[in-house]
Amino acid sequence: MTGTAALLEQLSPHVPDELIDGLWARRGGRGRRPAFCASQLFRVMLLALLTPAHSFNLLLELLPEHRAWRRFARLRHRHRLPDAKMLHQFRDALHLSALRQINHHLLKPLIDQVSGFSKTLALIDSTDLPASTRDKKKRAAAIPPGSPRSADAALKADTRAILSVTKSTPCGCGCGNIQEPSCWHRWSPG
Repeated sequence: MTGTAALLEQLSPHVPDELIDGLWARRGGRGRRPAFCASQLFRVMLLALLTPAHSFNLLLELLPEHRAWRRFARLRHRHRLPDAKMLHQFRDALHLSALRQINHHLLKPLIDQVSGFSKTLALIDSTDLPASTRDKKKRAAAIPPGSPRSADAALKADTRAILSVTKSTPCGCGCGNIQEPSCWHRWSPG
C-alpha cells in the first residue's frame, strides 16, 4: 500500500544518497549554506510518487504529520521542511543524464544477477515518453441523446486503439533493439 511505513522502510536502503549528492553537489562559494542536501530533496520528490499526496503542496502540508515520511526523506526536524519553491527548483535542476545514472546504478545489481541466465531481460526506460496530462488526452465528442448516430460515429465508439510503440532509447548495457518498432494496431471487438 502506498505511503505505509513498511513500504518506505523497504525502499529507503535502495535510494543512492551518496550518488545523488555527488551528482548535484553544490559548488563552493559565497552565500548561505543550503538547508537541505540533494538526496533529501530527491527523497521528498519520491514521496510524491510513493504516497497518496501527489502534489508538492499537499505533500508539504501532510509531511509534519507523518513521521515515517520524514524518516524516509531523512528530515530530522518536524517543522524545518523544504518549501514548494525549493522542490520546484530542484526538479528543474534534474537533468536526464543524471536520472539515467541513478537508473543505471539501481539496475546494475539486477542486471549482474541475471547476466548468467540464458534468457533475455528487457527493462523499460520511459524517461523520454510524453506524460499523460490533460492536454494530451482525447475528448469524445458529445452526441445528444436520442439523435441518430452515423455509421462512422458508431464505428469510432466500438473501436479501441492500442499503441504498441516505444521510443528507442540507447541501452547502457550493450544490447541493441531486437524488434522493429511497430505502428498503431487497431482492434475492434466482434
